[in-house]
Parts: sequence; structure tokens; C-alpha cells
Amino acid sequence: MQDFRFSRTFTLLQQEGHLARTSLLSGIDLLLRANLDERKVGNFYSAFFQLTIGFERILKLVIITNHMLENNYKPPTDDELRKKYGHNLKSTYLHALSVRNKWGHGKTIAPTTASIDDKILDFLEKFANKARYYNLRELNNITADRGPLGDWYSICIKVAEDKISYGRLNKDAERLMYQLDKSGLVGYSPVFGFDGHPMTIFDEYWRLHVVQKTAPHLVWKVVQFIRPLYDALDYIAHEAMKFEGKNNYNLPVIPHLYEFFVFSLATKSDTLRRRAWARIFLD
Repeated sequence: MQDFRFSRTFTLLQQEGHLARTSLLSGIDLLLRANLDERKVGNFYSAFFQLTIGFERILKLVIITNHMLENNYKPPTDDELRKKYGHNLKSTYLHALSVRNKWGHGKTIAPTTASIDDKILDFLEKFANKARYYNLRELNNITADRGPLGDWYSICIKVAEDKISYGRLNKDAERLMYQLDKSGLVGYSPVFGFDGHPMTIFDEYWRLHVVQKTAPHLVWKVVQFIRPLYDALDYIAHEAMKFEGKNNYNLPVIPHLYEFFVFSLATKSDTLRRRAWARIFLD
């Protein structure tokens, strides 16, 4: 789709911006609607697909536009992008942080090893590369791998322990036990745990509760991941304006791509309360 007001490169980068933004916002909304019951579990897979696609595209936008600024506006080749970055979201993200720190003010610190942020990056990279095929792979290859749902739930547990007080969790557990007992829902669940062991009905409902309560905190993590990429694209856009003005370009080449990702400027309090993102930032 060409627009005579802009260069071809501008239009192509702009379309990637649309794709990245829509994927990320759709992924966030699906993550907020996902859970481990039969009605909502499919939202997890769609959320992971959309988030990994969105992350890869916004990361590539940072990498490509930075490469253009450093190489007289020559973009990297397809082979360079595939061989050096591919679906390796974690290493690409760390490189994108170095780009942000090169052009921007102050320094953004990379996630520490084994932190929740680090585990989320590992999860997204694993899903982008192979975990998205888990269900099909396991048909003929029974392994101890818990799969993407089990891996994500382990992150939910970490977030619950880190972001929700033990007092609050204990009260929630007591309330859930009372509700189940009052309804006569006791004994074992027909659903097995991710470790393959039997679960009680309480265990099954507690998993649903943990996922629901941690989802907004995990969305906040996603927003925090995107913010330094927004900054990088902001700095790059302004450097590009200087370059294009100095070299008398007739048509703009690098868009203000950061404008696609203004949702990453959301505050923590707003993020934890918000239940719909695409409706706000896409409509």
C-alpha cells in the first residue's frame, strides 16, 4: 500500500508499526481474558502468539531503524535479520536496550538473571521458537515438559508471591475453601496438575484464582518491557529527522514509530485497573 506523500520505506515501516501495535494490544487483552478452565484456556495460546509476534516486530523496528541511521539509511538484509536475530527475542531485546541506551538519556538496566522479568523473556523466546508446537509435538513424544501453560503458571506463582501479600493470599484461600465447602465441592478434581499428579478441587480452583489475580501484574510487566523500546524509537525518529533534513530528502523515510506504542506510557495504577486495551488505543 503506497502513499505518494511518503517514501516506500516509510510506508513499509509504518505497516510494521501497525502490525506490532495491534499484536501487542490484542495479546494484552487476551492475556487478561485467559485462564485455565475449558472456556478460557484458548485465550492463552492466542495471547502468547500475539505477544511474541508483537514483540518480535517492535524489536525488529528498533534494530532496522538503528541500522539505517548507522549505515547511511541502508536497511539490513533479510538474511542478516534472520541469522542474527530470528525468533531469539531475549538476545534481541537486550540488543534493543543497548540501542536505547546509545541514543537516549540515562541507562535502562537489563533484567537480572532468574528474575521474573528474565523468566518472562525466556518464556516468550521459548514459545516463539518451539513451545507453540508443544501440543502437536507431544502426540508422539511424551516428555516431562510442562508445556507453555505449565511454564506460564509457574511465572504466575512467582508473581503472586512477589506482588500479592501472603496475608491477602491466605484470606483468599480461606474464602475459596469456605465457598467450595458450602457448595459441597470437595474431593479430587478430574484434572491433573502440570506435574502429572492428581489435584483436589481446591487446587484446581486455586489455580484459576492465581491466574486471574496475577494477570494485571503480568500485563504491567509487558508494558514495562515495551517502554524502553518506545524510548528507543522516539530517539531514533528525532535523529532521523535531523539526518533527512541535513541530506535534503524529498520524502520522509523513517516514521515516528514510537507513536504506535504510546500505551506503554501507562502508569502502574492505570495498568492494574485497565481491563481493555485494544478498544482504547486502536478504535
